Amino acid sequence: MYENLLEEAGLTKNEVLTYLALLKLGKAKSGEIVRQAKISGGKIYETLYKLVDKGLVKVVYENNIKHFIANDPKMILNYLQDNKKHLEKQEKELEKILPHLEELKKHATKPENVSLVKGFKGIATVVYEALEQGKEIKIMGIRSSKDEKFNNFWKKWHKRRLQLKKKAFILFSDKNTPYWEYFKKIKYTEVREITTFSPSAVMIINNNSFIFSYEEEFTCIHIVSEQTAKSFESFFDSLWIFAKPQQKPYKSKPLRKKGGDQ
Repeated sequence: MYENLLEEAGLTKNEVLTYLALLKLGKAKSGEIVRQAKISGGKIYETLYKLVDKGLVKVVYENNIKHFIANDPKMILNYLQDNKKHLEKQEKELEKILPHLEELKKHATKPENVSLVKGFKGIATVVYEALEQGKEIKIMGIRSSKDEKFNNFWKKWHKRRLQLKKKAFILFSDKNTPYWEYFKKIKYTEVREITTFSPSAVMIINNNSFIFSYEEEFTCIHIVSEQTAKSFESFFDSLWIFAKPQQKPYKSKPLRKKGGDQ
């Protein structure tokens, strides 16, 4: 428990073990600390002097031999306060240069950027960012049979889309399910179905193309490319036309024969 809290406070694992060992020993030479802390002796002095810099350890000399003593544990609070002030100062400095960093990103020329994103947090970051910047959303290959946690993730994402009043065109690979009915009822959403085959789960927003996989781990291939997005969009548009509700075929009435043949 102590170790985790101290690491969360900003100490490294070796610093934590060294500091706790010194609290138990009271005053010790480096070799004694290594044995008590059960760490490698190769970086013991580097670790000790980092603790000295943080105000948690002090150095004393006895008979010309270097000893180390752990300072009062209350000094940890002082260290945290100093660290907090330092972070606040860094945050203010970063706020000043953010416009310049954004400008660098804007002018960067990247014809195509492909990345593999894993997990809900990572995927949430890229799809919500694309949603905020996008105008129109096209999605195909949607199946209701995914694990409920995936469907709930997308319901939350679409809730944000509705708040932004952005329209989505969605191609389902199944129909007449609660998940399908949910999208049929919400605003700014048009749904069609293709049940004869199932394309990959793909979402296109501006120059962003997302290819999703719903295995044990939620994964996504994120492609930032105008050409790739247009290619996916062209495929989507073809399927969208194919999925358009068909009118009943016209049945012509049989011609009546004239004269005596009636």
